[in-house]
Amino acid sequence: MGIVSDVMPAPRRLPVFVLFALAASVAPLDAAQSQAPIAFTHVIVIDGVISTPRADQTVIVRGNRITSVAPSASTAIPAGTRVVNGRGKYLVPGFWDMHVHTDVPAGRDMLALFIANGVTGVRDMGGNFATLKQWREEITRGTLVGPRLIVSGPYLEGGDALIAHLVVRTPDEARVAVDSLVRLGVDFVKVHTQLKRDTYFAAAREARARGIPFAGHIPSDVTAAEASDSGQRSLDHLLRIPNPCTAAESEALKPKYPIQRVLGLCTTDDLAPLFERFVRNGTWIVPTFSAQLEVALWPKRELPGDEFARYLPDTLRKFVAFIFPMEPDIPPDADITGRALFEKRLAVVGAMRRAGVGILAGTDYPLRNSPPGFGLHGELEYLVRAGLSPMEVLRAATIEPARYFGMTDSLGTVAAGKVADLVLLDANPLADIRNTRKIAAVVANGRLFDSAAREALLRSALESERRITPP
Repeated sequence: MGIVSDVMPAPRRLPVFVLFALAASVAPLDAAQSQAPIAFTHVIVIDGVISTPRADQTVIVRGNRITSVAPSASTAIPAGTRVVNGRGKYLVPGFWDMHVHTDVPAGRDMLALFIANGVTGVRDMGGNFATLKQWREEITRGTLVGPRLIVSGPYLEGGDALIAHLVVRTPDEARVAVDSLVRLGVDFVKVHTQLKRDTYFAAAREARARGIPFAGHIPSDVTAAEASDSGQRSLDHLLRIPNPCTAAESEALKPKYPIQRVLGLCTTDDLAPLFERFVRNGTWIVPTFSAQLEVALWPKRELPGDEFARYLPDTLRKFVAFIFPMEPDIPPDADITGRALFEKRLAVVGAMRRAGVGILAGTDYPLRNSPPGFGLHGELEYLVRAGLSPMEVLRAATIEPARYFGMTDSLGTVAAGKVADLVLLDANPLADIRNTRKIAAVVANGRLFDSAAREALLRSALESERRITPP
C-alpha cells in the first residue's frame, strides 16, 4: 500500500480464469432477486458512450440486470415495479476505484462506505486472498454490503513489507511466486517497488507465459518504458514517470527529502515518445493523486480527506499512521516544492490523456486522504484539475475500468443487458464533477440503496467506530 512502500487501442481479453472470477462477481444477488423490479422514470442518462445526456429516459432493472433503457413516453412500467422518480436527476454507471487495499483493520466494516458513495467496484492491490475471497462471496450472496472485488492477493516484493506479500529475491523465486498465485486463483499479479531488475523481468515473463495480467509499482531500477514494454498492464502512482521541466525548474524543484522523489524528478526531455509507447503497448495509468497530495503537503498536516475521518475507526487510523509515517527532519517549507511538483504531476496526466493514454481513477485507500468511497470523488476532482474533461473523468471511473478488465459487455454503461451498477445523482456531473457527490440513490448489482438506505450505511460506519473503540 502507498506510493512510498518504496488506452488500450483494442482491449486485450483477460485470461479465462480471470473472466470466471469476474463472472462470479456479477452473478445475481439473493437480495436483488428477492426485490421488485425497479424503474427510474424521466431520468437523464449519462455514460461514457454517448457524448450528450439522454433526457427523459426510463431505465428498468430486474434482478441484477438492466432490462430496458428507452424514452419514458414509450416505456410501459410493469405491474409491481418500484418506481423511482428521476425527473431532474442524472443516472450514471457505478463508479470504480482502481487502487485500494480493503484487507485492513476494520476493513470489512468499511466496505459499505464504497456503496454509500456510489463506488460499486474496486481493484484491490494487495491483501490476504482468503479474506478477500470470502468477502467477495458474501457480497455476491448479498449477506455483506460492499463493492465487487477484483483482487491481486499478496503482491510480489523484494523485501519486507507491512501488507500481505511474497518475498522474491531471485528470478527463480519470481517464477515460483507467479505460479503459486495462479494456482491460488488471484485475478492478477501485483509487482512492487523493492523488486530487483532481473527478478521483475522474470516475474513479467512468467506472468505473460501464464496468461495472467500484472500491474502496480515500477521497481527503482526499471524505467517506465521498460515496464510498459514488458506488458505491465497498469503503472500506478506515476512512479518512474518524470516531470517536464525547464533547466531552472530542474534545479528549483529538487526533492527536499527522500520520499518527495515519488512526486517525480524533472527532465528537459520530450515525453511524447514515452506517451506514444504507452498507447502502443496498451499501458494504463492510475495516478492516485489523493495519495500523492499527502506527500506533496508534508510537513503540513491538513488534508481534504480529513473531512470524512469521523467514519473511520481509531484502529484503522492508527494502522495508516503506522505504515505511512511522516519522514523525520522535513524542512518546514518543503511543501512549497511539494505543491509545485504536485502541479507538475497534474500536468503530466493531462498531457498523457491528450496523447491517448488510458487513465483510470484510483485512490490508494485507506490512506488519510483516501477514505473509502469518499476519496474517489476527490480523485475525480483532481483529474479535472489535470485537464481532463468531466466526461473523460466520468469515463475514467466507469467505462475505462470495464475496458481495462475486458468486460464492456457487462459493465461500465447504462444499457439493456448490462449489470445494474448505477448511481442516481441530484445534479449534472458534466457541469461540475463535484456533483458526483450529490447521490440520491445507488444500485449495486441490482440492489437498490435509496437515500434512507444510504444514510443507514453511513450511520453503521459511525457505529463501527463505537464498537471498535470503547468509550
